[in-house]
Amino acid sequence: MRLSKLEVLTHEEVRLVHGASLRVLERCGVKVMSDAVLALLAGHGVQVDRETRICKFPPKLVEDCIASAPMQFDLYGRNGQKAMTVGGGTPWCASGHNAVFCINPGTLERRYATVRDVEEFGIVSQWCENIEIVGVPLNPMDVPARSTLLHAAKALLETTTKPLFLSTESCGIVESLLEMLRAAAGQADIGERPNGILQLSPSSPLFWEASAAEGVAACARAGVPLVILPEPMSGVSAPYSVAGLLTEHNAELLSGLVIAQLARPGTPVIYGSSWTTYDMRASSARIGSPESTLLRIAGQQMAGFYQLPSHTTATNTDSNAHDEHHAWESVLSNLAAMDAGNDIVMNSGMFAGGLTTSLEQLILDNEVNGIIRRLMRGIRVDADTVAAEVIEQVGPAGNFLMEDHTLDGLYGDEFYEPTLRLNLQYDSWMADGAPTVDRVAGRKAEEILTRGNPVAPAPALVRRLDEIIRAFEARTDRE
Repeated sequence: MRLSKLEVLTHEEVRLVHGASLRVLERCGVKVMSDAVLALLAGHGVQVDRETRICKFPPKLVEDCIASAPMQFDLYGRNGQKAMTVGGGTPWCASGHNAVFCINPGTLERRYATVRDVEEFGIVSQWCENIEIVGVPLNPMDVPARSTLLHAAKALLETTTKPLFLSTESCGIVESLLEMLRAAAGQADIGERPNGILQLSPSSPLFWEASAAEGVAACARAGVPLVILPEPMSGVSAPYSVAGLLTEHNAELLSGLVIAQLARPGTPVIYGSSWTTYDMRASSARIGSPESTLLRIAGQQMAGFYQLPSHTTATNTDSNAHDEHHAWESVLSNLAAMDAGNDIVMNSGMFAGGLTTSLEQLILDNEVNGIIRRLMRGIRVDADTVAAEVIEQVGPAGNFLMEDHTLDGLYGDEFYEPTLRLNLQYDSWMADGAPTVDRVAGRKAEEILTRGNPVAPAPALVRRLDEIIRAFEARTDRE
């Protein structure tokens, strides 16, 4: 039997949050700074005040737009092969995303990233069997600031064939990212075989910057799957209650979904959630709190109610070190995110409140992802696995080492096979220098990087990606 799916809201509570969200959208509204998006909304029955830019959404329009978004979609790799179905019941793990600092394997030095750091992250992500989607881990600082995300996307397209997860708040960057995805796919229309997901966010509370709103419309028109990711913070940009935080998040998300569906009905929209609570006593945001972990479950329930694919973040921790604090927050957040049924679980490789990424952490999270998947699979109980006949045949004081049942099982998936091998015997561990698990992961990262990049693309694609970046930089220079 599969491990029971986690839930934290009753059906009535889900409907209460939905109804409150519709009330906020209809009575209070959302401020949208884009003239083009205001025109789009007004043309479909949204009450738009041109002076204040407040948009009030009729409940029926919101529900019609929810109904027009698909429950699932297929995602493809750089090589054009189908990688996965998102929304089909399998939680897919993604590395990244958008940290500020990196730490080299084997050191505690925290520093800003370079393009080479992103390339190494792509190479190790390609190796990680329990990470299926690759997000931008860091924004490199050795390139022009205005195009840093484009350089990072290029580094990943050159080092992994897995689908990409990209986020920005700039419509101009969105257009260039779409061009890069088209170049990688080798086709002008990527809506039928998308090889990436784009993420855009409103500003809390209830506010869309012009470029972000226009980016949503641009993604939709291209047919690219889109994550709408509100990031309200309890007591700061949202009510100081867990249910209030969920409700405001939900209302903001639905406003983005409406923009996407009006721009292009049927656009895949993923219910995004990256929960943050605020510690008033310490004056700091917390991504690993118990409440944020509960919200990872609640967010998936809201997505399930709307029949939308869901996204959340994990493994998440506010710890700066590989210690017990790190372990309990990251594992609990990831277990909750995956066993709740979220379709995309983002942030493998990240810690320290989302500020830091390391290759050690990427490999450790890859291991945790695999362990949680094994837990979720549960225990298969049938006549073969109960093995009563084998037990009777061996009998008292026997052993099972040479039994066919044992030998056959060695080639199956009954027991989890770790990707990170540790010395579990004390004497062997001491002889190896008594390494902690993060040091073992660092060694693995160095071993992977020594092999080089096994999936380098054709030179023509590299040249085309360079052309797209140069064109963006020249255009922004003129502006």
